[in-house]
Amino acid sequence: MNLLLDDSKRNPALEPLSRFHSFFEWNLGGLSLLEKLERKYPGAKIFYKGPNPDFETLIFNRYPHVLPATLESYDSIYSADSFLPWELLGTVTSIIEDTLTIEKEWKRFRQKYKAKQSGFHIVGKDKHLYIHAGATVYPGVVFDTTHGPILIEDGVKISSFSFLEGPLFVGKNSQIDNARITGGTLIGNQCRIGGEVENSIILDYTNKHHEGFLGHSFVSTWVNLGALSTTSDLKNNYGIVKLKVGDSVVNTGTIKFGSIIGPFTKLAIGVMSNTGTVFDIASNIVESRIQGYVPAFTWIKPGGRYRLEEFLFDTKKIMARRSMNLFEFEDHYLRKLYGKCTE
Repeated sequence: MNLLLDDSKRNPALEPLSRFHSFFEWNLGGLSLLEKLERKYPGAKIFYKGPNPDFETLIFNRYPHVLPATLESYDSIYSADSFLPWELLGTVTSIIEDTLTIEKEWKRFRQKYKAKQSGFHIVGKDKHLYIHAGATVYPGVVFDTTHGPILIEDGVKISSFSFLEGPLFVGKNSQIDNARITGGTLIGNQCRIGGEVENSIILDYTNKHHEGFLGHSFVSTWVNLGALSTTSDLKNNYGIVKLKVGDSVVNTGTIKFGSIIGPFTKLAIGVMSNTGTVFDIASNIVESRIQGYVPAFTWIKPGGRYRLEEFLFDTKKIMARRSMNLFEFEDHYLRKLYGKCTE
C-alpha cells in the first residue's frame, strides 16, 4: 500500500502552524497522523510532498523512512487542508475515540486506577474516565464525563481544585494546576496548563501555566503564554471570524474562534489577543493589545524583529529545560526560514 502525505498546497491559515512541523506530526490525542497510519497499515510505504524543497529536506531528515513523492498514483492521500484548526476543534471526541480504538491499553489503565479514586470526584459515567496508572491526581479534582471521555496519560500531575470536562486528552508528563478545562480540549506532552481553557488544541512542550483565558484556539509547540494572557473567541457583534495571514484573508465560517499561535511564540503577562489573532512562528510579544496578523520573528510588538542569534540562543535554552535540543539540520532550516521571512 502506498500512502501520500500531501503538504504541497496549504490553506494560508496553516502556514504559521506548519513552518517547523507538518500537519502529520501534530500530537492529536496522543498520536500523530503518521503514527496512526503506521499502526493501521503496517508495512505500507509512506510518501511526502511538501510546500518547498527546504521544508521537504527538514521532514526527510526527521523521518528517513518517509519517501519523496515520486509515484503517479497512491492508494490514499492525506491532505493538509483536512487539518484546518477551526474544523479540528469540532472533532475532539472522534480524535479521542480513535485513540481508544488504536491504543487497547487504555481500558486496562482504567481498571488499574480504580483503587485510587477515593481522592477525586466524577460527574457522569466513570467508565468514560481513563487514567494511566502512572498519573497522579490530587484530592479535590473533579472530572466531568457527561459530554465525552477523558484520557489522562502517564506521568500527568493534576493538582487540587482543578475541573476537567470531557472530551479531553492530557498528554504524557503534563501538569495541570488549578485549571478549568472545558468544551473539548487536546493537550500534548510535557505541557503546563492552568487557568481557563475552552475547546482548544495545545501541542507538545507548551506552557499556559497561570490565570487567563484560552478559548477555541490552536497553539503549536514550544509556546509560552504568560500570566493573565487572554484570547477573545467571540466578536461583540457575533460575526463570522476571518483570519488575516500575511496578504491573505481566510474565512473560518464560524463565530467562535480565538487565536492561532505558531511554534516558539511567547506572549508576555497580560497580553490580550482580539478574536482571530494569528501569531506566526517565533513571535515574542509584550504589547498589551494585539489583533490581526503578527508576522514571523516579531520582537516586542508588530514592526519589531527578533534577532536571529538571540532567537536561536533563547530557543536552545528553553528546549534544554525539557532535556531537548535542536538538531543541526533544524538549526540550519530555521536560519534559512528566518532569511525568507525577514527579507
